[in-house]
Amino acid sequence: MIDRRAFLSSLAALAAPGLVLSRPAFAGQAASDWSRDSRSAVRLIGAGSVGEGAALRHRAGLQITLSPGTKTYWRTPGDSGVPPMFDWAASDNVANVQLTWPAPHRFADGGGQSIGYKIDVVFPIVVTPRDPAKPVELVAKIDYAVCDNICIPAKGEARLGLTAGPALDPALASEVAKFAARVPVAAVEGMTLSLVSVDTGGAHPVAVLAAQVGPEAGRVDLFAEGPDGQWSLPLPEILDTTGPVRRFKLTLDGAPRGVKPLDHPITFTLVAGPRALETRLRLA
Repeated sequence: MIDRRAFLSSLAALAAPGLVLSRPAFAGQAASDWSRDSRSAVRLIGAGSVGEGAALRHRAGLQITLSPGTKTYWRTPGDSGVPPMFDWAASDNVANVQLTWPAPHRFADGGGQSIGYKIDVVFPIVVTPRDPAKPVELVAKIDYAVCDNICIPAKGEARLGLTAGPALDPALASEVAKFAARVPVAAVEGMTLSLVSVDTGGAHPVAVLAAQVGPEAGRVDLFAEGPDGQWSLPLPEILDTTGPVRRFKLTLDGAPRGVKPLDHPITFTLVAGPRALETRLRLA
C-alpha cells in the first residue's frame, strides 16, 4: 500500500504535454503517445518528482482507456478474466518501480462476477532511479484483457523520459492524483472491518464480517485475497445494502490443495464510495 497523503501532498506541490512512443524519451514530455489496441489504449503520464539525491522519487501513472461497454481487470480478477501484467525491464536508470492499484468495482460477468475497471483507470507509479543525477527512461510493456461478452487479449507499450522537477502538465498530474486517492490505505477514519462469526460445519468454512462505514456510505463492497496467487477465493456475498454497518459472507473455498484457510491471513479491500481500506485478518 502507498502513503496516499504523501502522494497527494507531493503532487499538489508539482506544476505542455509532449508525445513519444517508439523513439527515445527526452525531457520536456508530460505523457507518452497512446499505444492503441482495437478497443483500448495505454500511455504513461509524468507527475513530477519528490525528494533529492538518494531520496529522489519520480511520480508517474500508467493510464488505460477502454471502449464503452468494456472492462479490464484488477490484480485479482474474480470468477473470470486475467489481471494486467506489467514489464518494466526495458527501462533505463530504474532501480525499482512501485505500481499501486486503485480500488476496483464488482461486475456481473456471465454466470459469475468479476473485479476490475471500466472506461478509464490510472495506476499510480513511484519510480526509484539507479542514479538520481541522471534522467530516467521508463518503458512499460503491458499484457491485459479487454472484455465485454468475450475477452480479447491486448498489448501495449509506452515509454516516457522522467527528470527531477515539477510536473510539466498540472492537469495530467491531477489525473494521477485522483486515482492515487482511490488506492486503498491501511487506516481510514470511520471505516473498520471485523470478524463476526465463522461456521466450520460445512465443506468449507464460512465467515461473516461486519464493515463499519458510516451512515452516508452509499454503495459498499468487499474483496478478498489469499496470501499468494495460488489462492482463488470467491467474492464475498453482500448481506446488507444500507446502514452504517454492512455485513458480508465469505465462503473460504479456493485455497491451495491441503491448505487450511483459517490458518492464514486474508487480505480484504473494503470500498465505500471514494474511500478504500485494505486490511489483513485471520478468520480463526
